[in-house]
Amino acid sequence: MNRNSKQDWTVGQTVRVGFMSLVVVAGLEATGDGNPGAYILTSGTQLYSFVPHNGVSKITDEQAVEMCEESKRISAARAARAQAQVARVSANASVCARLKAIAA
Repeated sequence: MNRNSKQDWTVGQTVRVGFMSLVVVAGLEATGDGNPGAYILTSGTQLYSFVPHNGVSKITDEQAVEMCEESKRISAARAARAQAQVARVSANASVCARLKAIAA
């Protein structure tokens, strides 16, 4: 997520966004829309969504839950694609090994 910041953006830490001090509730995956991943922040009972370079906005509880669920789906899809890539590479290596054995 936010690697170049002087602030600690891990869950439970307090960060400064503009003039507000907010507590990090969740860090979310990038959705693929060209924006970096978002953070869900809280100040008392109000929830906020913060996207680096795009700013902070108030969100409802339902929006926060929806954002977290979407992030989970994106993470699962990314993991499935990575696993499929590993399977393709492994299968390719196996075929190459068999072809070398046949050619030898």
